[in-house]
Amino acid sequence: MAVKRPPLTPGSDGDPLDDVRVRLERIESALEKLKRTDQLVQALARRLYLDGVDLPPRKQLRSHRFGVMSQNGEDGLLLELFRRIGVERRRFVEIGCGVNGGNSGFLAQELGWSGLMVDGNPGAVSKVELKFASEDIKAECHFVSPETINEIIETAGLAGEIDLLSIDIDGNDFWVWDATTVTNPRVVIIEYNHLLGRTAAVTIPYNPEFRLKNAPTRAYRGASLEAMVRLGRRKGYRLVSSERINAVFLRDDIDSDLPTLETREAYQAPANSGRDVYKKIGDHGLTLVSVNEDGTLAEPVPAEQVR
Repeated sequence: MAVKRPPLTPGSDGDPLDDVRVRLERIESALEKLKRTDQLVQALARRLYLDGVDLPPRKQLRSHRFGVMSQNGEDGLLLELFRRIGVERRRFVEIGCGVNGGNSGFLAQELGWSGLMVDGNPGAVSKVELKFASEDIKAECHFVSPETINEIIETAGLAGEIDLLSIDIDGNDFWVWDATTVTNPRVVIIEYNHLLGRTAAVTIPYNPEFRLKNAPTRAYRGASLEAMVRLGRRKGYRLVSSERINAVFLRDDIDSDLPTLETREAYQAPANSGRDVYKKIGDHGLTLVSVNEDGTLAEPVPAEQVR
């Protein structure tokens, strides 16, 4: 039997297209919920299948991944990590929170963590304010830079020891983490650019005006995983896990039996890894900065010279 739908009716301004837009928004929302449900079912099945299986170290945290608020499966991964190392203060700083609270949303909503959620999009910040209105969360709109990161954190009262720092700003991520000094997170989760491969240690040069939407190619953003590993090592952190485009670092003084992972173990290749991304970046006349073994920086070079 065919489903009968009500006829299109004009919106408040008399435009029947308003009704179409509302229906499309509802369809998009329903599809997103369906996608999330499918991911959670897969996560439950994964835990059932892997329960009691002897996994290699690089797979142990990832086997717990699931995503309720996070972009991929970072919610479950972080939950398992903190189960293992314990929680000290239940405080976080989330730089690039999006509309769901980023990697800290689940911790705030389900575990009662408090902290700061920052995004450069006013609309995203408004949604986060509503979503976490009953939680002890500060939601602020800032375009975060190395020059402003410490003041933002300190003004929010989150200087010193916190449990989690999350950075996902699709651009100057490397430079912002490098500049962060007023807070001392036990765990850092930061986005890396998996298109840059698993061997090169490179980042885009710092540009205070950088916006991904204005970049000539979306491949030109952030830093490679190996670059983040070298920066983390200099700052006193070791790589313990990754989830597609996010790397998870544990502070060196935190007692844990989790092994330190090499980039080759944690890196996850993108589906389009066969393309020469460095040539694509170089075709636009763009440069990259190499990160030395000790975490110091070399001079920018044309992207084609990086291999």
